[in-house]
Parts: sequence; C-alpha cells; structure tokens
Amino acid sequence: MKCKQAFLVINPRAGQNIAKIPDILAVLAAAGWSIHLALKEYGGQAMALATKAAEEGSDLVIAYGGDGTLNQVVNGIMSARGQQSIVGVIPGGTVNVWAGEISVPGDPVNAALALVDSDTREVDIGHVEVEGLMFPDAPQDERQQHNKKSRKKQGKVMSKAGQHFLLMAGLGIDAAVMGHVSQSLKDRVGPLAVGVATAKEVWTQHPFPVEIRVGDASERRSSTSGDREYPPIRQYRRDDARCLHR
Repeated sequence: MKCKQAFLVINPRAGQNIAKIPDILAVLAAAGWSIHLALKEYGGQAMALATKAAEEGSDLVIAYGGDGTLNQVVNGIMSARGQQSIVGVIPGGTVNVWAGEISVPGDPVNAALALVDSDTREVDIGHVEVEGLMFPDAPQDERQQHNKKSRKKQGKVMSKAGQHFLLMAGLGIDAAVMGHVSQSLKDRVGPLAVGVATAKEVWTQHPFPVEIRVGDASERRSSTSGDREYPPIRQYRRDDARCLHR
C-alpha cells in the first residue's frame, strides 16, 4: 500500500517486543514510509496515542502488540476528530486472535513485510454502550442513588473506555476474567494466566438478567430472568473502519 506517514503504537510487553523494533522500522522505511513511534507506558495510553496520531494526519496507525493494544488503537482512531487513518497490526501479544483471523504472519518482521504489501479494506466493527445499571435486590432509593453515581461515572469514562470491537464483546464472567488477568503473570506464562484468573473469578460470579438492544428501538432483543427485566443494558450498532488485510 502507499503510505506517506505511519505511526507505530508499541506495547513493550516487559521488553519482549523491543528487540524486533529496529528490523520492523527497517522494513517500513524501505517501503518509503515516514515512521513515528511511541511506547505504551500504562493501561489505556495506546488509545490516546492512536487518537493523537490520527488527528495529526497519520495515514496509517499500526498496533504492535496483542488484541488489547489493537482494540485501543481502533477505539482511538474511531474517537479522533475527522479520522481518516487506516489501522494496521503487527502481532506482539499473547494470543493475537485478530491477526490470526486475517492471516497476518506471527513473526513481527514477516508481519511488517506483509503489511507493506497489503491492500486496504473496509471492515465492519461493533459499538457497545452501557445505558444503565439496576440492582433488583437493592431497595428502591439505593438503586436510584447507585444509578445516579453510575451515570455520572459513565459520563466521565465513556470517552476514554474502548467501546468499539472487531471480533467479540463480553460481559459477566467473560469480562470479569479478562479484567482480572495479571499482566505480569501473562508476560511470564502466556495464555495460562487467563486460566488462573478464571479459576479465581468463576466462584464469585452469579447469574443476572440482562437486556440487549440491537440496532434501533424497533429491533429489540432481550434476555430476562422470570417476569422482570433488569439491565445492565447494552446498545449495539455497526460502524466501519479501514484495516489492512493481506
């Protein structure tokens, strides 16, 4: 693909991804690309870096990391004002599900070679928003109090939290497990860290009713418990993003 300016967002993974950076940069520079890069230093920073890169005119924003880093880059670009940037990926995470789905080579240098020889394609991505929370067993006044706090907190977080997704979105035990995976343990033992988090979280989870709205109000699907419907409520819509495919 033709690219004038690319921005590489790197998840260093405790130094594991650093060694390949010179070779990756050599491949991209040989293609005539002007490269800027930044290392993610804390959780959520990749999203801010991607937003800044898109707003400053980068043609391509590349996520060098795992699926979490890629998700943050996608969300950063989608939240950028007047975003036109393309999303690229160089696998450097524990599992790299999206890269595997689109047949990106697992080796970072080979992935960079594939990237410069890729075509741009528009792909569908999902968008999920939390509309509200209710706790059926709590007293009415306590529920109202919590919802006020939840809405206030949500208003602060929504612009920062990743709400777009490429492949899947989860709530309940799935979200609880992934939210409690130890990063340091994952860096040492890989996917086994997810199993450890699952063993810890599975005993703390309880069934709960949920209402899901897909599309507009006329397309409503819900999953309920008994004769009552209590959120969390999720709203889903489909957006488009441009990604590099082989």
